[in-house]
Parts: sequence; structure tokens; C-alpha cells
Amino acid sequence: MPPKNRLSDLLNKLRDSADTRMVFYRGVKRFAIILAVGLFLKSFVCDSVRIDGSQMEPTVLVGDRVLLLKAPYATSVLKKFFDVENMLTVAKLPEKGDGCTILRIAAVSGDTASVDAGQFYRNCCAVNGVRKDTARYNLLPAAYSPADFMTPYRVPAPGDTVTFAGLTLRDLVFSYATLRQEKSRVRLKAFAMVGDSIIDGYRIRNFSLYNGPMDSIPEEFSDDWFFWDRLREYMKTNADEAGVKPQLAFSVFVGAREITGFRVKKRYLFLMGDNWVGAKDSRYYGAVRIDNVIGRPIMRLWGNGKYFDALK
Repeated sequence: MPPKNRLSDLLNKLRDSADTRMVFYRGVKRFAIILAVGLFLKSFVCDSVRIDGSQMEPTVLVGDRVLLLKAPYATSVLKKFFDVENMLTVAKLPEKGDGCTILRIAAVSGDTASVDAGQFYRNCCAVNGVRKDTARYNLLPAAYSPADFMTPYRVPAPGDTVTFAGLTLRDLVFSYATLRQEKSRVRLKAFAMVGDSIIDGYRIRNFSLYNGPMDSIPEEFSDDWFFWDRLREYMKTNADEAGVKPQLAFSVFVGAREITGFRVKKRYLFLMGDNWVGAKDSRYYGAVRIDNVIGRPIMRLWGNGKYFDALK
């Protein structure tokens, strides 16, 4: 073969190789861009989540997969476009650690929340979108459950000053739950007392929710005021081995330092589930910091025979 043809073939092979590398490079570049855009949308704009809990039955059922719109709930812009109250939301809960759940926003910072005979009230006004389905559930006595009867509670707002002395048991536990979301190394310590004396090594026996030393009550109960209320009533009516009926007392510590109060810095939401009997929500552990909100479920993608069903 003449040298001229050999040179031409070599140039063609080099050109073809360069074209192949260029096509590969462009493909990788486009894939990287698509992947980056997808990760950005998933992290900051929208995502799909599977519902594992029964908090929002019958609105959202276990096994449903919903489209979650991620949005900056803490900004005033969102409130111009959406009615934040009554909105479904997915949030991290103080008593679940890194876990999250779907609930309904019932009230925001500065509002007063209360429940009377299965009807939720915001600032003394009945809210029709947050009401117990009495056809599905029986009402419990007022002294038994906060699900149906809850005295007025002000949702913490920035600038509020909280002093622990003189608070009811519920407001003490709710305030502790708020403080836990604002400061690290916070703990609520319970004591069994007779008069002004602490009973060292007091052991809880035959109590339906917990048996063991007072110093070892599980962390999962620390924010649940209903647990502490039941324990207080149990201690009032059941004497210990010495025939003494001790009282329940508390102290709040930040690290090793006992504190008597604090100043609220963040904004909060009062969250409730449509499943009034099965939902563990703000009626039990108080308000949730608005920064814990992950997003707003706007549509059921599929689940339980429904597809692309708008949520409200």
C-alpha cells in the first residue's frame, strides 16, 4: 500500500477514535448532569416517602407512598401561598430521634391549642378540619386521656420566658420537650419524695407502663406527659413496701447544672394525627420545632387501591 494511503487510514482511525471518546465524554457528562439534578430535586424540592405508621388514618394509610414537597416552612413566603394550619406535614419528632412521621399542623407559635370532647380548638375557635371521628372511636373519661380532653396550651413563640416553678405537670413536661429541642445535654430527673425528703433508690413496682428504679425510667417516656400523669396517680394510690405513698417531683438539668427556666428562641408547631386513638402527637409530647419539618405531602402516588390521589 502506498505511503499516502497508509497515512490517510491512520488519520481516519485517529479521527474515529477521537469521535468515540467525544461521544463517551458527552454521554458521561449528560449522565452526571441528570444525576446531579435528580439528587438536587430529591434533597431540596420533592421526594417520595412510604407511610409506615397509622398516625393519619383514614386520610393516609399504612403502605401508601406519597409525593413530598420539600419547602422552607420557617419563611413567611410559604404562608402567603398555603394555609399552614390544617396542612399535612412530615416532620422529625423529639421522641423518635432520627425517625419522622406524618401529622397535621393544628396550630403555630403564639396560638392556644385545646381539645374538648373530641373537638380541637385553636385560639378558642373550633377547627372543623381537626376533629375526632366519634363514629369510629369511643370517648374516654376526661381524666384518662389527653386525646379527647386537653386544657388550653400556648404553642411556644420566640421570646417567651418559661419558669418551671408553678407549672402544671403537663406544661412542665411540654416545656422540657421544648428545651430539649433548643439545647443539648438536657434531661428531666424525677424524684420520689415524702415531705421535703427524697427517697433514695425508690423502685416502681406493678405499674402497667414501667417497672424498675426511678433513676432508670426509659428515655422514650421523658417527653410523654401522659406517662408522668399516670405514674403520679399510681404513686398517690399505691403505697411502697414501708406503707408510704410518695409524691412525684422533678428537676431539669442542662449538663450537671440544674436550671429554673429558659427563654424560647425558635418557632414551633402543634401537630396532630387524624387517628385520634392511635396517634402519638403534640397532645402527648408538646410542640415540635418548625426546623424539624421535612416537607408537605401533596399527593398519594399509590397505595390501598388509590393512585395519584391529592391529599388535603
